[in-house]
Amino acid sequence: MDPTYTGAYGRIKVYGTEFLSEDFLSRLVNSANVDEISSMLYTTFYREDMDLFSALNKGIDLLNMAVNHRIISRNRISLFAAPTPGRETIRAYLSKWDIENIKSIISSKYMGYEIKESENFLISFRDVPIGMFSGAMTHDDFKNLLTLGSIDEVVNKLSNFGYGQELLQYMDRYRKSGDIAILLAALDSLYYFRLHNSLKFYNGDEGPIRRFISEEIDVRNIMVILKGVDMSVEFDRLKEALIPMGNISLAALQEIYSSGLLEQSVEKLKAYYPGLEEALKDYYQNRRLEVFESHMRSELYRKYMAIFSQQSLSVGSAFHFIMRSERERERLRTIVFGKYYDLSPESVRTLASL
Repeated sequence: MDPTYTGAYGRIKVYGTEFLSEDFLSRLVNSANVDEISSMLYTTFYREDMDLFSALNKGIDLLNMAVNHRIISRNRISLFAAPTPGRETIRAYLSKWDIENIKSIISSKYMGYEIKESENFLISFRDVPIGMFSGAMTHDDFKNLLTLGSIDEVVNKLSNFGYGQELLQYMDRYRKSGDIAILLAALDSLYYFRLHNSLKFYNGDEGPIRRFISEEIDVRNIMVILKGVDMSVEFDRLKEALIPMGNISLAALQEIYSSGLLEQSVEKLKAYYPGLEEALKDYYQNRRLEVFESHMRSELYRKYMAIFSQQSLSVGSAFHFIMRSERERERLRTIVFGKYYDLSPESVRTLASL
């Protein structure tokens, strides 16, 4: 064990008390509207996040910014609390937010959104992007990308930050097909390749993190397969979007896809995720594929949060804190947007795994 993790664990432990309880989240689901959610959250530590943006924002925009601000603050805590040996892995993991911002910008260019519309999708606060503490790009860099006129210009500009070189390899295919999914999948592949390579054995107890990343890749790959089956997309078109670093082999994923019907694919997936039968029942009620991802991620988080919580003198303690932060953000956003779009409390509860 590395004694330098003792201080890191102590710092993270202090902030670990600032998470919403299951009971409170359930009461948010039962709230009447977004305004009532705002009032309830204002009684918690989210008050300081909401106060930062309340002068210019209200309603769902205010809640979205406050929730994003909170996870940025928590990720910054986890990154700078960890000793140097584990910081590279945490930095690589948190670079997912840079990737998400880049994907949002490329998507906004593809859909022809105006700059202001696009900027609302960036995960940032006070001109500091969430990736500021994990990647190489600043909020100004992202804003400059938004001013560019085309996806080609965006990709060329990204070459200054180590992302464009990867995307340039796929630009000819994108231009010929007009399929933006080619570029988005390339960014996912780059992210997981870098994350996988960042996992170095230092303490000797980093194995659970490697397994967690592999299972997270499995969830992503499974959702690609299920969406492909649901939309009747040929497997050859899906194959290049699959990340070959998960536990479920590409051959096994193809076998799952070959079922042809969603119900049959889910039946085969039960060998890996036995509880998916319940998710299938929920799917029949609202026809939303998200219920499968919600179920798998809930199981993934439940499994590894329990493991990481026991690793007080390891980088695992930082990952436990990060996962709790991410889980709370996902659930709050599900509740807020579910209420905004007038979903039933039962549907919101299912999607939020409450």
